Amino acid sequence: MMTFPASMDPSYFDRTYRLQADLWREPFLELWRAVGPDPTLVREFQPFTDGSNLIAAFGAGWIMKVFPPFLRHQWESEWRVMQHLDGQVSLPIPHFYGAGETEGWTHIIMSRLPGVTLESLWPRLGDTDKAAILTDIGRIMARVHAVPVGGLADLPPAWSEFFPKQRGACRARHERLGMPDWFTQNVEAFVQKSLPLLPSVIKPVILTGEYTPFNLLAFDTERVQSIAGMIDFGDAMIGYHEYDLLGPLLFTCEGKPALVTALLEGYGYGPGEQTRELRRRLMLLQILHRYSDFKAQVRIPGWQDQVRSLEELEDLIWPLT
Repeated sequence: MMTFPASMDPSYFDRTYRLQADLWREPFLELWRAVGPDPTLVREFQPFTDGSNLIAAFGAGWIMKVFPPFLRHQWESEWRVMQHLDGQVSLPIPHFYGAGETEGWTHIIMSRLPGVTLESLWPRLGDTDKAAILTDIGRIMARVHAVPVGGLADLPPAWSEFFPKQRGACRARHERLGMPDWFTQNVEAFVQKSLPLLPSVIKPVILTGEYTPFNLLAFDTERVQSIAGMIDFGDAMIGYHEYDLLGPLLFTCEGKPALVTALLEGYGYGPGEQTRELRRRLMLLQILHRYSDFKAQVRIPGWQDQVRSLEELEDLIWPLT
């Protein structure tokens, strides 16, 4: 039986192995034959190269994801959160079929949802449809945050340990990602000054981190105004609710006041709550986000030529009064 490599360099996995399905096709198919609900579907193997793991569909009904050893934490988050949310929210999410481990590589089998990624549709949508979708995303997020944490309370990483660690490493991270001097030389002071705006005691919620156009599905129709499904819970954790707002605000709101307001109103923020203090908290959380990368995530054309300070960048991304 062909197996996945005993060891795998994370950089090689992400930049080469994951993107070339021919490199992992045979062990992937053998695993499906061994654990899949219908081994004959190997002839309907459809690999995907997006995401951070090995992913393929088998026919119209099934998805299998395989996680390398160094992404085991994503495997744990995915299957635990998927099962916990099943039946708890009205939005379709994949149904969990099974999970397991083979020589350090872990896998999950789940149902395949209909629809296409919002990312594939977003460029052709007008602002009216975008605002309607963002309102829907806000409502969906609020419903998920209302689901009791229950048995997910110990899902790693623990917020009380995660957040201080992010504070200590934030300057080094943004230097490594090539942010300009005006950002890196002032970011630690900005963080320290802004921390009092966060509550000292939080009500923990399930953070999926996946309210982005890559992991939200919609139906490809003439008018698109709602979300048809949500996938991928590998980055889920338990923590402060506003952390989940960052994905849609950066990837889909485009720095437009009407789109930012649509998302926040959908979540439940009244006009009096959409304040400069909220904007500062969001900026702080984005700086400290575990995947924070302003260059890759801020989808405002020419933004790097428009700002010369953290405060100006904050004003641009989150135009709240």
